[in-house]
This record gives sequence, C-alpha cells and structure tokens, in this order.
Amino acid sequence: MLLPFDYVRARSREEAVDLALRAGAGGRFLAGGTDLLVRIHDRQLRPKVVIDLKGIEGMQAINSCDGEGLVVGAATPLNRLIRDELVRSRYGLLAEAAHTVGSVQIRNRASLGGNISNASPAADTAPALLLYEAEILTWGPSGGRKILIGEFFKGPGATALGEGEFVFKVRLPILKERSFGVYLKLGRTRAVDLAIVSVAALALEGGEVRLALGAVAPTPIRVREAEAILRNRKDKEAIKEAAAAARRLAAPISDIRASREYRLEMTEVLTARAIEQALAGLAARAR
Repeated sequence: MLLPFDYVRARSREEAVDLALRAGAGGRFLAGGTDLLVRIHDRQLRPKVVIDLKGIEGMQAINSCDGEGLVVGAATPLNRLIRDELVRSRYGLLAEAAHTVGSVQIRNRASLGGNISNASPAADTAPALLLYEAEILTWGPSGGRKILIGEFFKGPGATALGEGEFVFKVRLPILKERSFGVYLKLGRTRAVDLAIVSVAALALEGGEVRLALGAVAPTPIRVREAEAILRNRKDKEAIKEAAAAARRLAAPISDIRASREYRLEMTEVLTARAIEQALAGLAARAR
C-alpha cells in the first residue's frame, strides 16, 4: 500500500520548478516512476508531493539536430527509444543497453532521464551515455544548463542536480565515424535483474575503442587507462592488458548479490569479451 501524497502534473518547466521549490524536501519529480513508486511503496521515500514531468513540451520527444546529433526528452519511455530508427542506426549501443532494463512492461514506463537521475551505479543506460559523451540538459531555478555526463554522477544516489532542478533532455553528439557498440550485463538471472557487473565497449572506425563499466564503482565509470592500451594495438595481448586495466580501475563492493572478488574477476572477463565483440562487429560492418 502506498503512503498518501499529492500528485501534480506540471504543464511547463517553470511550473515544475516552482512546485518543487515550494515542496522542498517533500517533493519528488516523476519521469517514468518505475523506481520512484517502488521506493515509496517500500517506505524508502515518503514524499508529500510527486511532480509529473511527462506533460512538459519536449520531455517525450526524440529529435535529430543537423550537425549536433540527437536530443532525447528525459521522460521518453525506453521502449520508444529502443524502437526509434535514428537511435538504432546511429546510437545502437544505447538501444542495446536500454533493452536490458527490466521487462517490456517496465520499459513502457521507465524513462531515460529517470534511469540516470536515480544515479544507481548499475544504471544500464549510463555506460552507453558515457561512451557517446552525452550532455545532460537540465532545467532549474536559474533556467537551463548543460552537464557533461562524466560530471553528472557524484555517488550512489547522488547527482550534480541542484534543488528544484531536473533532467530535461539528453543530447548525444554526432558520431562522424562508423562505430559498433556492445553492452554486456551480468545479473543473477537472464532478465529483469540489476547488473552485478556491466561493460560497454564502443569501437570507432578511426581506431579508438571506448570502454565504460557499471555496478563496480560508486558511479558508472569510463576506463580511459584501458582505452589507451588499445589506441595503437588491437591484438589479443593488448585486449588482455586492457581488460586487466579495467579490473584495476574497478572498485566494487561485496553485497548480497555478489562478492567484490567475483565482480573484479567478471569485470576482466566481460571487458575482454566486449572489446572482441565490438571490434568484430565494426569489421563486419565495414565489409
């Protein structure tokens, strides 16, 4: 049974901010609600006001901007993101990662903005956004601002968002090179589970390989030291060295879902596998 709260559907960004400031610590924004409502049900949160952002213009839009890439509204349901042809063709890694979130029913409600605003270290879309070097477009009491995705996550459950500020849109810069991305997620079950370890790899035609990890540090992380090893070498030994570097950069904990030692071991295994698959996929695409 949910604890009672006031529900308000904001009609504009300005109204949403005003409602949040008036509610103070008792206010919560809702983009998809799949995590928020569970936490309210479990008494982890006891909001007085829930402010629905979905009715704000642009919050559920996917737009291609000439020369600037793709802009995705923060309340866009993940299933719509997955089915969008522009996302699938240009940012396939993000579509692949989003497809691993929950079940099809959950993805009909869960949103891109909600997935990152929760700031879970295991957020499935976060590693892909790190590799695409996304910009988070927010709206708050001082208007709009841009936050680089690498500066957005501050710790488990903590982001760079200020009081009364919410994620409005996510901008994915244009990729001028052909690319191929792979997202590997290890959970306790094959579906509808949080990641114990996740690895994203993005191979670009110019020779760059980008790597990011989820669920093995206080925040999702990009592992540039491992990327540097692959800058001029892509042989099996280089891949092995890069995977070992990813393991060194990981800082997992032990919890009820997996031990620290297991997470470290699987970080190395999955990183090597993701690199191999991304390189093979790029080579096949170039034929």
